[in-house]
Amino acid sequence: MEVDENKVGRFTSALEKMLMKMQEVDNTCVELTKDISKRDFSIIVFVGKQEEVIMRDIAEYLNIPMSTCTGIVDKLVEKGHLARFHSNEDRRIIKVTLSRVGKNSFQLLESTLFNMGNTMLGDLTSSEQENLIMLLEKVTQNLDQYVPAAETA
Repeated sequence: MEVDENKVGRFTSALEKMLMKMQEVDNTCVELTKDISKRDFSIIVFVGKQEEVIMRDIAEYLNIPMSTCTGIVDKLVEKGHLARFHSNEDRRIIKVTLSRVGKNSFQLLESTLFNMGNTMLGDLTSSEQENLIMLLEKVTQNLDQYVPAAETA
């Protein structure tokens, strides 16, 4: 379906402003923890939401080779954010979970994002909140069909 140019412009402008604010939240969390990057934070959030993952899950999540993933996880283990252990079922499988420090970092980011979401939804009615969430979920699904312009040329 063709969308009006003005609507696309308004949408992308609003989205850009929202992404910039979310970037500020990310930057604040990184500054508070001081020793981790945004990519590190994304791993901490991924592991925190799953509670326990295998190395391959992290590599697939980041879309990076296993060797690169191992180096990143090694550094996060050294910094005390992650803990690594062998699976009881199969000793060849290495599992990763958050350490106490990692849990604190995860909780910091989660509470910051919750506060941001609460602020964003605050002036909307319950019905508007539900509609916005439903529409954002639909838009996110539409992104699966997106092909960057450089790839279509």
